[in-house]
Amino acid sequence: MSGVIKVTEEKSFPRREPSKLTTIRKLSSDTRGPVRIMGIVVDASPGLVLVQDIFDDDVKNAGKIQVSVEGSLEVSKKYMFIGEVTEKTIDTGKELRLNASIAHDIDTLDIALYKEVRDMEGKVTRTMSE
Repeated sequence: MSGVIKVTEEKSFPRREPSKLTTIRKLSSDTRGPVRIMGIVVDASPGLVLVQDIFDDDVKNAGKIQVSVEGSLEVSKKYMFIGEVTEKTIDTGKELRLNASIAHDIDTLDIALYKEVRDMEGKVTRTMSE
């Protein structure tokens, strides 16, 4: 009697890159990998929203971007979006668009405190690496 050996194939899942928090103004067609932006919805229709950056320190020049989402989001609410930047051809040329895989409601997040914590985290990280 011969033994039957079953070989199972190991599945490997490619590791996803972490998303980097950025401002809309820093996005370009060369942006690669997932990004995180924080914004307020200024216009919405099912599947597409126009978002203005709320993380940018220069509020007067804060960028806006069209974001593809699943479902509907509420105007005037703050969200954190994670997704990939793409370029779409429109009548007037090309525009950047964020294809969001995640849209997380951050309406209750204190943005100023969040920025302060991120700055503190950066200082601690730099100090620890010296």
